[in-house]
Amino acid sequence: MIQLYYGFGKGKTTAAIGAGMRAFGAGMSVLLIQFLKDCNSSEISAVPFKIFKAPEKLPFNPEKKAYQPWVDSALDYAAASNCQMIILDELLDIIQTEEETNRIINILKNKPDTEFIITGHKRLDALFEIADYITCFTKEKHPYDKGVKARKGIEY
Repeated sequence: MIQLYYGFGKGKTTAAIGAGMRAFGAGMSVLLIQFLKDCNSSEISAVPFKIFKAPEKLPFNPEKKAYQPWVDSALDYAAASNCQMIILDELLDIIQTEEETNRIINILKNKPDTEFIITGHKRLDALFEIADYITCFTKEKHPYDKGVKARKGIEY
């Protein structure tokens, strides 16, 4: 099954990791891959399941060209994984071409017994067509709108 958590509201990663914790608690093997986040996201130190580590230093919006080799290795790792649940956090935000979309779809279709959770801000119609669950997180108000920077332990 494919679960999509998208939108500009807070809580997509938290919901995905919560689902991963539930699955792990039920004895399932879980893999977390976080795109567009470096190793400083606080949840990394708390999750008990497998993590494909992001680069040590990564700007919030990395230049795709410099970041692409890591993205390719992360997707290869997901494709080869035998975990029962794979969380692809912020994946929707790094897909820029139809070729990349098709690569993701092939990974998903080649692992029909794997539960995938994919998060991000944007809506990608090709992925939404094949998803089993779609949840939109809508921001109504956020401290960032008033200039408050991301806070450790709350936003990262």
